[in-house]
Amino acid sequence: MKKLNYYLSKAIKKIPVLGSYQIVPRAEKFNAETFYNKTSSIPLLNTYNLTKIHYACGENFIADWLNVDFTIKQGIIPKQERSKYVCSEVNLIVKHPFPDNCFSFGFAEDFLEHLQQADSIVFLSECFRTLIADGVLRLSFPGLEGVLNKHYKVYDYRNTIQAKQEAYTMWEHLHFYSREELRLVAEQIGYRAINFVDYGVSNYPELNGLDTRKEQIGLNTYVELVK
Repeated sequence: MKKLNYYLSKAIKKIPVLGSYQIVPRAEKFNAETFYNKTSSIPLLNTYNLTKIHYACGENFIADWLNVDFTIKQGIIPKQERSKYVCSEVNLIVKHPFPDNCFSFGFAEDFLEHLQQADSIVFLSECFRTLIADGVLRLSFPGLEGVLNKHYKVYDYRNTIQAKQEAYTMWEHLHFYSREELRLVAEQIGYRAINFVDYGVSNYPELNGLDTRKEQIGLNTYVELVK
């Protein structure tokens, strides 16, 4: 019996064990009241009378738009061209530093998938607050339908783990909206129309031709939310 227990204990030690932190993120202390008090009264940023805002612009700056991101890499723009672009650093998952009803159009490309669901609802709500009546938010992002079609063609264990790497962790993607889920959330927030569109195509001249990642056709969802 002692010999059996000895071999069993050695075998058990060889079984790979996942720490809890490898399965779900460790719980963080979050106090809504404290967080609200810290983030609700923030100084308003100058919009320079621009009525179009480009969220999470990255290195893609658009002239005559207010380009905002967590960190602005304006140094990549040649000095002689910098005056063409207006840029501001903004934390997009807390209250936006803009007044109510100030933008006619908003645009975000390949940003929504980098947010946890709760943060994406904050973002979409703040976009709604700062849009004027009939204002339009255009979103382009990898949709759940496209992700499943591209990465989850076989549902064995090896492929689902490989798909996790290729679709999620490799790009720091956290959540993919399906069309149905996005419609549900947008309608709950108050958007009066949810129009799914094609790459580069819009009924609004201001939003036509903004998409830049043609290689993601079939993967991305393109939608315009109307306040």
